[in-house]
Amino acid sequence: MNRIESLVSLQKQYMDEAMFAENRTRVHETWFNETTTDYWRHKRMYETLAPLAQQFKTAHWLTVGDGRYGLDAIRLKKIFGLSSVFPTDIGENMLRISKEKGYITEYGVENAEQLSFADGNYDVVFCKEAFHHFPRPYLALYEMIRVCKTAVVMIEPAERLIVNGVKSKPYLLSAIRLFLSKLTGKAFQPYVPEVSKLNHAFEEAGNYLYAVSVRELEKLVHGMGLAGFAYKGFNDVYETGCEFEEAKPGNPLFDKISKAIAQGDQMCRSFPQYHQPNMVSVILFKEAPGTALLQQLQEAGFQLPEIHKNPYI
Repeated sequence: MNRIESLVSLQKQYMDEAMFAENRTRVHETWFNETTTDYWRHKRMYETLAPLAQQFKTAHWLTVGDGRYGLDAIRLKKIFGLSSVFPTDIGENMLRISKEKGYITEYGVENAEQLSFADGNYDVVFCKEAFHHFPRPYLALYEMIRVCKTAVVMIEPAERLIVNGVKSKPYLLSAIRLFLSKLTGKAFQPYVPEVSKLNHAFEEAGNYLYAVSVRELEKLVHGMGLAGFAYKGFNDVYETGCEFEEAKPGNPLFDKISKAIAQGDQMCRSFPQYHQPNMVSVILFKEAPGTALLQQLQEAGFQLPEIHKNPYI
């Protein structure tokens, strides 16, 4: 068994066995309680896609990496009234249980890096907080692009391209020292802020822990000649136990998470050059979106980078 086969086996084993550990099954029971702080967090994420979901309400959707009972398919249908969402994952056990309990009517067992569907088989392919768990996520992304007709949608942790330790006082002192060095001829040591470092990590399922880079996706869109790209950053905070706490003002954990999100939003507004949101919703368009949808996305806070045409083809 080579490295990739080992990783695939580990991922499948993790979803089919490790997810049923006693400490996890307690959390599973909360996933269908729509009053919890954790549900509130996830609903915020889905709702970033409202303009697209309304536009493609009757389209055929595919969810990838949706092994937790097919929750993405279930919630997309409930929140937006989508008519057709087909959930898939590399592990079958939780999807099978979900079908037995009547939460979903159908499902597929699929390796995201080698989907079995024909080209353009689904209008929209959706992947939420699973891309960064795949052993080779860009292979999975190419597959998602292949099997979609119109768009690939992802909601994922964003790569934190920030500079830490930037403070006005050190910069001011550095400017004064620079001025004095020019007068005195003494050596000048400039203030260099601490540049953020990538946090390399691996997960128990065997995969490297990725984070989505908007810049890399923008380059991929151009390299593949896709029709469009939209993204919206937002902040999220997870606290252990939020699955069991009610989402209402006055609840200490809900208030703590709400406050932390608000503080993150404020930092991003005040210092956008140093602080970016920790989550991002991205849409990669395989077919050019209409003017109305682009306007709705822009009004909803999405950034729409200009797509440059290749002049040589």
